Amino acid sequence: MFLQVTISYTDVTIIGAGAAGIGIAVQLTKLRIDFIILEKDSIGSSFKKWPKETRFISPSFTGNFFKMPDLNAITPDSSPAYTLLTEHPSGKEYATYLENVAKHYEIPIKTGQQVKKLIKKEDLFEIQTQNQTHKTKHLIWAAGEYQYKKQGNFKGSKHCTHNSEIKSFKELKGEEYIIIGGYESGFDAAIHLAKTNKKVTLLDSHNHIDLVNSDSSYSLSPYTRDQIKKQAEKIEYYTNARVKEVKQNKQGYEVTLESSKKFQTKNKPINATGFDSSLKLVKEHFEFEKDYPLLTEHDESTTTKNLYLTGPQVKHENALFCFIYKFRQRFGIITKKIAEDLNVNKEEIDELVQELKEYNFYLEDLSCCENECEC
Repeated sequence: MFLQVTISYTDVTIIGAGAAGIGIAVQLTKLRIDFIILEKDSIGSSFKKWPKETRFISPSFTGNFFKMPDLNAITPDSSPAYTLLTEHPSGKEYATYLENVAKHYEIPIKTGQQVKKLIKKEDLFEIQTQNQTHKTKHLIWAAGEYQYKKQGNFKGSKHCTHNSEIKSFKELKGEEYIIIGGYESGFDAAIHLAKTNKKVTLLDSHNHIDLVNSDSSYSLSPYTRDQIKKQAEKIEYYTNARVKEVKQNKQGYEVTLESSKKFQTKNKPINATGFDSSLKLVKEHFEFEKDYPLLTEHDESTTTKNLYLTGPQVKHENALFCFIYKFRQRFGIITKKIAEDLNVNKEEIDELVQELKEYNFYLEDLSCCENECEC
């Protein structure tokens, strides 16, 4: 029995139906550009995999009437706060918001399309999935990162449970836990375990409590800090605690720091050191510098023409677009470039760009990212 492989074509193909994929798809829809989204699972599948207790650290609030979009909105005319009636949505709630946006704009999406191979042949990309070869002129990579857990940061990481594998912190058995990693994921795990009256040891390779930066990409959010204050007495916090190795022994697990200090726990330590990029699936089509892909001013690969990147892996110098309210400001940059390449009517392009600018959804001057809070 042979598996039938179908061949299809669109002018533009988006990989991934998360916040970045659906968000940029809306802008393509407004210009009537021929496109499709290929998604390996379902709309917002990464958000659906969040632990049950985890919430958005950026607040949602409907300010559209005054042209001040919800920080978590992917379009200027929508608001998760309005749709979900909550300020800090859960992952499943946010996936519902994405589904509503996709339905409203009638976004064409094919699910069950796991990218197996990406080939560039002359002016076309060939995207090979398990049952399809899809050809396209322009490819937008919006696959995200949550489903690609980072392993190997320290020896014996296989003995840990990655925080992305946890369905609910309430389901974890045992009285005490060691958490490795002190940024948002690490503190999120510590907070929710402390709420269940677990004894928590948090090993932070830096000192994120004392690190205060006006750029939320590098400093803990106010929401997280508020939660930490409520649970501080239940969390034993170690700074500059870089883990060297985790070993399994008769008593459970031994965690050794680079300083040689050791910790013992009966339960599997939780690895909250972050995620790998989904770009590892297509790394030969990008060049990298310090783990981030190099991009042109249009967020296009510097080595592969017509291959664009949108989402939390976008970075230009020190400007890291890892939050939705940041990377959504680049949707219009990519859309405008593709629309011009496809000879879309200039007046329609200019009208869309002007609309996005009015709602602060269009950032082309990256010098503004250097602004610091004065007080």
